[in-house]
Amino acid sequence: MMKKKTIRTAAVGTASAMLLCTGCAPKAPDTRDTVFGNVAIGGGGYITGIVYSKAEEGLCYCRTDIGGAYRKGSADREWIPITDHFGGVNADDWNLIGIESIAADPVEPNRVYLSCGTYAGSNGAILSSADYGATWVQADMPFAMGGNLSGRGVGERLMVNPKCHSQIFCGSRTDGLYVSGDYGFTWKKCEAFPVTGDYFQEKCQIGVMWIEFDPVSNDMYVGVAMQDGTCIYRSKDAGETFEPLPANLPGMYPLQAEISENGCLYLCYSDSCGPNAAVTNGAVCRYDIKSGKFEDITPQCNDGRYGGFSGLSVDGSDPDTVICSTLGFWSDKGENIYRSTDGGDTWTPLFSNSGDSYTMDTTEASWLLWGGQQAKTGWWIADLEIDPFNSDVVSWGTGATLYSTQNMTDLGSGQPVVVQFDAKGIEETAVFKVVSVPKTDGTTPALYSIMGDLTGFAHLDTGIRPDDLHFMNNGVASDVAAAWSAGKIAAYTCDNKKAPLNFTTDGGSSWFPSPKLPERSTGGTVSVSCDGSRIFWVPGNVAAPVYFTTDQGNSWFKPNGLGLGAKIYANTSDPMLVYAVCSGSVYRSEDGGTNFTATGLSVADNSELVPCHDVPDGIWIRSGTSVGYSKDRAATVDYIKDVSANAIGTGAPKNEGGTAPLYIMGEAGGQGGGIYMTEDHGKHWSKLTTEKDGFGNLTPSITGDASIYGKFYFATNGRGIITGQIKT
Repeated sequence: MMKKKTIRTAAVGTASAMLLCTGCAPKAPDTRDTVFGNVAIGGGGYITGIVYSKAEEGLCYCRTDIGGAYRKGSADREWIPITDHFGGVNADDWNLIGIESIAADPVEPNRVYLSCGTYAGSNGAILSSADYGATWVQADMPFAMGGNLSGRGVGERLMVNPKCHSQIFCGSRTDGLYVSGDYGFTWKKCEAFPVTGDYFQEKCQIGVMWIEFDPVSNDMYVGVAMQDGTCIYRSKDAGETFEPLPANLPGMYPLQAEISENGCLYLCYSDSCGPNAAVTNGAVCRYDIKSGKFEDITPQCNDGRYGGFSGLSVDGSDPDTVICSTLGFWSDKGENIYRSTDGGDTWTPLFSNSGDSYTMDTTEASWLLWGGQQAKTGWWIADLEIDPFNSDVVSWGTGATLYSTQNMTDLGSGQPVVVQFDAKGIEETAVFKVVSVPKTDGTTPALYSIMGDLTGFAHLDTGIRPDDLHFMNNGVASDVAAAWSAGKIAAYTCDNKKAPLNFTTDGGSSWFPSPKLPERSTGGTVSVSCDGSRIFWVPGNVAAPVYFTTDQGNSWFKPNGLGLGAKIYANTSDPMLVYAVCSGSVYRSEDGGTNFTATGLSVADNSELVPCHDVPDGIWIRSGTSVGYSKDRAATVDYIKDVSANAIGTGAPKNEGGTAPLYIMGEAGGQGGGIYMTEDHGKHWSKLTTEKDGFGNLTPSITGDASIYGKFYFATNGRGIITGQIKT
């Protein structure tokens, strides 16, 4: 019997805080209510599964590989995150933010279940909720899950028995089939299930891929990744016994399945379980349950298709209407989607060599254009689903966002199918760094960000999804920096060999590569003087010196007095004042970076310096996890007792000329990991997060908003950029 515990979660949390006096015992906690949300982007990562409720119209859930699960009801304007209680600073449960499967109860719409576990390094858990995901009961399972491993986009491994909805089945990757008879509170292994799956991909066992129930007989079908083609097993007695269906298509794997009310089991096959491993071949099959025969009904639509198939759905109002999607079809238009109204005998595609039957509407997230005239339908479409209450709405996840159609039944009529961006509220980017500078006008970004897959953005308004103009879109970024008093000037580094260092002078509406480079290298770190007159670059190779330019990359110079691999930090009020950390020592330049001298201060190699914009000679120093404040340009530092941090950043003061608050991602006064702030240089601290506010696996980058008091941003590895606003 598995251990269980009750968890409460919410999309918006409040926070308490505590007082800490430097060098003395903590005082009573402050009370600082904080409202959390997301910087708006619109997806940005892989949406691996979509589950519509069959019991409540308009209710839908989706899962992501590293960013948790989301819910949207008929009255919701945006998707609501429902797993943000996982993770946080120094938390040990961040691995559960990757969701492997979702099951919506087909009888009681308030009940929902999640299989949680990102990587195989630790065992996963199953969450059960009786209130739409507002609160959860967690059952720890004896096997690992793989929300971000190969095969993460296969069908739902978690399924409710529709005729006995207290019974839930869970398919594992490594240990066969499990069952719960008490709404997911406790679990036991189905000893009768005969296989665990013998197909491995990227050294990862795929195991059980999906569970489906026949809507008429209630027989249960289970799909397993078996190399000999014996991939489907049937139980006619709710898991007491199983029999294999005849082998079909050895070397291919039925990634998704669905059963129609007129007795057909539809299957989408690929020769790998995707998405990491290349998919080179595939098929769509129909299994006639009564006759026991497989039929090949693969769409042949003159569209140049290659690769396999994955997404599959049967229309809830017509058992002969089926849709499916390609997987690994890297066409100029994206993956293709096919619809059949005769059980798969004939198909109509979204596009073919003779023309398109759709239009893409991404006006609310125009960065999805990726510099083109029309957005692609998406890549890595693992799952697509027909709304069981509305045949016109078909939703599918991609490697970047979620789309839904508005009029799917018009396909083939001559009326274009409208495909709309539908990821409002879903934010699952893997963010590397966030930087805020004061806004001087409407074209100064409130925030610059860099992240995995998408490079990064200049966010003019953090509540509005960026347009395509402010999308960096140039390889995997390494670092970003902006001029404090001239915020339209910024620079970022990336792994693009042709343009590893890029500048903007107009707030990110255009970027240009450095016209010259002092050496052939990529990545590395970058810093910009407060007025934008100097840009410092330390290339990404192991033995890189510091270079700086005063003419936006037309000529380059090496500072005197610094060794290799230094990190540069520009002062926020004096362009001639520049700091550096090199080989465990702090250095200072007072001539714009031409000459550096050691201040005499020693710090850890992974230190971080944050010059104060409210005190010209002040600077915050994070040495390892210790946090200290220097009043004398880093000649000395006073470290703060009972405070540790993984990242630090300053924000706007409450009143003009007041003390700028410091935000940390760490711990203070023994109050546990979280986000904290101090407004008096470390004498008192306030905790801004609670146990509800985990947000998964955090990336060590935090900054206050440079213009708005009490607003701050921090990076996550999968839940995008989290923004908090304290209630004053």
